Amino acid sequence: MIAAEVGRWGALGPLALIAFLIAQAVIAPLPSPPLLIAAGYLYGPWAGFAIGWTGLLLGATACFALSRALGRPFAEKFIRAERLAAIDRYIDKQTGPTFLTVVSLRVLIPPAFDAVSYACGLVQLPFHWFALATALGEVPKVASFTYLGAVAGNPPSWLTAWILLLPALGLLVLRFVRRRQVAL
Repeated sequence: MIAAEVGRWGALGPLALIAFLIAQAVIAPLPSPPLLIAAGYLYGPWAGFAIGWTGLLLGATACFALSRALGRPFAEKFIRAERLAAIDRYIDKQTGPTFLTVVSLRVLIPPAFDAVSYACGLVQLPFHWFALATALGEVPKVASFTYLGAVAGNPPSWLTAWILLLPALGLLVLRFVRRRQVAL
């Protein structure tokens, strides 16, 4: 249904998908996988990936910007300002681990994608680190769903294995990196 509707947009279809991905990010309970699958189905794995990756990055940026502009006063109704300031100080001193945490959350917990974007906007995480972590961390999700759309529900077994094993591999890499940081 999504693919048919976007297909009617013709040359504006990719822009429509990007706009839908931005809207689904801002309206948090809406899922992105159907849009990513539609991108892969309509435009193939490479162009679909580019459309999905751009849309998710712009959607995450919109959530971050909304939260940065409007969210701190709202958050301070539930979290003491001193606690938020302590988190800001930690992020300022621990940019590397914070960056790895955001990448890890993107890779390992895709359903929390929008919540992570809003949360990063609440604290003083520099935008460039947020954008880079998001750009890297969304690659597995976008690649998986756009490829599934491109093969129209008949994925090769290697893709299924990759989708199942990647989170476990990511956890192992994260543990290794954190242990090396503690050792230093």
